[in-house]
Amino acid sequence: MIEALADMFATAQAPQIVWEGKPVYAIYEIIPAPNGVIVEFLSATAVPVQGLTLKASGGVLVVNGVEAPEMLLWCDTAPDTVVVQVKQEPGKKVVLKLWNIWRGNMGGVDVTQAWLGNAGMRIECSQGGRELLLRCSDGEGSVDFGDLEARVTIT
Repeated sequence: MIEALADMFATAQAPQIVWEGKPVYAIYEIIPAPNGVIVEFLSATAVPVQGLTLKASGGVLVVNGVEAPEMLLWCDTAPDTVVVQVKQEPGKKVVLKLWNIWRGNMGGVDVTQAWLGNAGMRIECSQGGRELLLRCSDGEGSVDFGDLEARVTIT
């Protein structure tokens, strides 16, 4: 039996592992956090519904005038391109964290999930690290980094 990515992350006790010779992330951190990012959803499976969580540790995110330390962006409800401002709180070191999520229906209730089964992200950096291509595998079934593809551009 092939070990699930979640089990490999737990064994490593780290947010990054190597799978098939390439790094895979449970959480990707941008330190220091930029002033903002643009998230573009490129492709996603419809079932389960795919999404991304963005969290500003030590700061606040702003999307369309809504402020919160953490935002969940769903492929079925968010626009294809989302502009996210990162507000830095004075005197605090801000870290922007990203991870993939998915949503399924369990007993008539929508349930958000992350970091289970074969969940993980492969990340390709370009433009001097200012552009990230996230290829995400949700936790259901076999590893498939085509479940969600998104571009995150640092502004």
